[in-house]
Amino acid sequence: MTSFNIAKRILVAKRESVKGTAETLADADFDVRMRGIEFTPDLQGGDTESKFATGDYGGDTAIAGIKGATFTSFTKLSQGATLGTAPKWGKLLESCGAVGTQYTTTGYGYEPLQAGDAQTSTFANMEISDDGTPVGLQDTAKGVMGNFTLSAEGVGSPLKIDYEWKGAFTTLADVANGDILALTSPDTSVGASFLNGTSTIGGTAFCVQSFSFNAGNTIEYLQCPSEASGIKYATIVNRMPTMTITMNAPTASSYNPYDVVKNNTEAEVVLSFGSFTFTAPVAQVVNYSKTDINGRLGYELTLKLNRNSGTNANISDESTWQLLQGATA
Repeated sequence: MTSFNIAKRILVAKRESVKGTAETLADADFDVRMRGIEFTPDLQGGDTESKFATGDYGGDTAIAGIKGATFTSFTKLSQGATLGTAPKWGKLLESCGAVGTQYTTTGYGYEPLQAGDAQTSTFANMEISDDGTPVGLQDTAKGVMGNFTLSAEGVGSPLKIDYEWKGAFTTLADVANGDILALTSPDTSVGASFLNGTSTIGGTAFCVQSFSFNAGNTIEYLQCPSEASGIKYATIVNRMPTMTITMNAPTASSYNPYDVVKNNTEAEVVLSFGSFTFTAPVAQVVNYSKTDINGRLGYELTLKLNRNSGTNANISDESTWQLLQGATA
């Protein structure tokens, strides 16, 4: 009997040339150091109470509805081969609506542009058996798009990007031993940690302890009866990015969160770590609370990220954030 070892599970992704048209996956597409992989079928029946009049309680055959799938995973924030080279995990961010820009040899950045609303990918979750000559069991989906969260749980912790994608579930199939994909040339740089950087709000440096940024993408299936799954592909239909920041509380003269909320104050937030910089050019604190940070008073800020509108010349007007590897010049 064949059994599949969860520790061997892999996830492979490839951007689609035509949205909703599945790509053939190869070794070269298995190039991202994925972690914490989960796959969940999203089979939407709706006919499960089907019954005709039989004079008893017995039901009859339900009819299957649309067939989607959800993938989750996370990566560490690691640099590409050079500052001007997109990191391998960049294609995952693109599958969450981020559009990449190369700044010659100095840097590579991502921003949330509407041009990226349907940058779909083909995804394959593969289980691998624990035999001496293993075989695979592959779940494949096309037209995949998703949302992500960038976070650091504390000072010194690794920077993580957590993803959740959804798309049209196309096949569950066996994979022969010789067709199991092989990890090929992933990024090898050590992931960035939340150390040796600066954290500023409105140009003033503060002792930020942790943060979590949610891209806020709403993902919906484009349903169509011409598809066997009932789904052509998934797209972003709305973006509402938010952020939480936990910081040591300074004096009110240095930073007064009550006045900031009361006065609808907007300010640029810049967090740097390793070769990366995260910028929210127009961030608005909409709420705050007090918190205990190792026995010291801290603030937990809840921020709404608004349109750049020319505030930062290095960021597109429509953007609400930028994740930059290296520099723009």
